[in-house]
Amino acid sequence: MFGVYIHIPFCRKVCDYCDFRVMPSQSKLFGEFTDLLCKQIVCFGRLHPGLLSSAETLYLGGGTPSELPPEFLRQIFDCLRSVGVEPSKLKEVSMEFNPESTNEATVQNALDLGVKRISLGLQSFDPGILRTVGRSHSVEMGLSALRLLTSVPHLQVNGDLMFDLPGQSVQGFLDDVDRLSDFPLNHVSFYGLNVSPRSRLGHKVSAGCLTVNEDLYESMYMGGVEILEKKGLMRYEVSNFARPGFESVHNQNYWNRGEYAGFGPGAHSYLGKMRYYAPEIYPRWREYVKADCPKTQLSLDELDREAAIMEFLWLSLRQSKGISTEELQKMGISLDKSVCDRWISKGFLKHENMSNLLQRKSCFRLEGRGWIFMDDIVTDLANSYSNLE
Repeated sequence: MFGVYIHIPFCRKVCDYCDFRVMPSQSKLFGEFTDLLCKQIVCFGRLHPGLLSSAETLYLGGGTPSELPPEFLRQIFDCLRSVGVEPSKLKEVSMEFNPESTNEATVQNALDLGVKRISLGLQSFDPGILRTVGRSHSVEMGLSALRLLTSVPHLQVNGDLMFDLPGQSVQGFLDDVDRLSDFPLNHVSFYGLNVSPRSRLGHKVSAGCLTVNEDLYESMYMGGVEILEKKGLMRYEVSNFARPGFESVHNQNYWNRGEYAGFGPGAHSYLGKMRYYAPEIYPRWREYVKADCPKTQLSLDELDREAAIMEFLWLSLRQSKGISTEELQKMGISLDKSVCDRWISKGFLKHENMSNLLQRKSCFRLEGRGWIFMDDIVTDLANSYSNLE
């Protein structure tokens, strides 16, 4: 499968925890950015004839794509159509929104362009927490955006939350999950805070102005999972929950190591065995595109066999479907039985048979608290696998 990702780097305000390549919205740059983005897409299309027309998903992320005025979003979609990406024929067209730029006009514009799925960044329903992490929307803005989006017929809506935030209690986060999942949503995501040392929040934590209580992480995560599953939103990836049939197709392609092309400052791509990305800083990206996107300015990461195996184990285990023994055979490896048994005995890993009359299949899935110790389990498995003869 092949997907397309568009990175819109503008935000009304950059959140304190953010370490993505984003910048405050500057209307004077909107036109220039859109022209450059379209040129980058066209350059890719010339270099890979016919590939873009094979795309099955399109995802606009950021940043805040809903910050970009309608005329520039239309220009981007017109460009995509010109190179063979027809939104009406795709399996999924997703776009990220923030509450402060969610209104009837911006939503209708997205629908007119062919957007079928909107992911709304809420993070919290606690006004104090929103202020602490530097969000620019209020609780009422978030609720208003949810009410608007969930009233649109046939629109798929995802609500995003964060947990283990400074000053956040376990009950406070669980109340957020409960409140969000009371809306008629088919998909919810929540992510534990990763404090980047280069973010404003990271500086405050380093200076002792704010603290993050990592001891609360497990209780928040496990409690949130329990609430969502009781409401029919089942975990299909460590941070993502959906009713059956409403899982994100685009994101599953990432986790299944499918190919994709990313456009915009620092957007990542994966083709063949090569992962790569364009310059991340806007002025450098601008010069890169103006120079017709030379390969010499890309950051390249060619995966050798060992790196590919590590990536396969990590991306597979973070999904509820787990690590397929059939896929292990295709990779030419087998897992160490003693290592697997050790994690199974702890109740953190499960070996599940899926045999039928024609085939014998099995998989290894995370279980219980294993989701909390996922990184340790993957590292253990990656350090002990054997090559098949």
